[in-house]
Amino acid sequence: MSSNPAARRRPTHRKGRPTLTRESVGRAALDFLDHHGPAELTMRSLAADLGVSPRALYNYVEDRRDLLTVAAELFESEWRPPELESGRWRESLRAYCRALRAHYRSHPGMTTLALTENITMARHPAMLRNVDTLIGFFEAVGLSLPDAYRACMETIRLVAGFVELQDIVYDRPPAHVDPADLAQFPPPWLRPKDPENSEGSGSSNASEGPEPVGDLPHLARLGELEPDSPDTLFAFSLDILVEGIAARAARSGE
Repeated sequence: MSSNPAARRRPTHRKGRPTLTRESVGRAALDFLDHHGPAELTMRSLAADLGVSPRALYNYVEDRRDLLTVAAELFESEWRPPELESGRWRESLRAYCRALRAHYRSHPGMTTLALTENITMARHPAMLRNVDTLIGFFEAVGLSLPDAYRACMETIRLVAGFVELQDIVYDRPPAHVDPADLAQFPPPWLRPKDPENSEGSGSSNASEGPEPVGDLPHLARLGELEPDSPDTLFAFSLDILVEGIAARAARSGE
């Protein structure tokens, strides 16, 4: 028997196809989410995507939940945050949030899927270090430890929520959303029903839709404005976050 360790190494390909590993299966799940909705990710659908039988996947992951755990850990390990500098903390925090937004957008739906499946997204050591660093950054800005923790969590919620509720609709519009509607301002779902064109407004049949509302002067004026891009909305959200933290830090120093 050869004493060369390389001779006993597991082959990297079989029948022209890369051999599976626990990591490669998790990576395949992340790639699957780039093109499909979270609900579509099953052991069977992923196996079909990889060109293997579902049974083959069970050699590397225990079940769908274990598969998602591996995918989440890979997702977390990929996050490479920019350096946080307390001396220029406003610009530094904005850069951090922009980078975190790009990270979440790289695999849309992963955060929502982890939440619905009750999978911890901060279990990876790299993510824990990043959270710890962010808390320390906010302490250096002037927040108390409890407020620094709150600011850390609020930063993550703001970015993840923006991606899952705003960016994902633009990046991958759902089947029921007409992409042309996203360029309208206000969007169709914020436009009141026209009383002059409504029929049967006195009917109690719910299938006929909601009753026309009265005067909505502020919504009506939105039609005079240009629609905001997701980037413009995100910049506004960051302004609110940054100025709120600045006000809180000033109050802590009083």
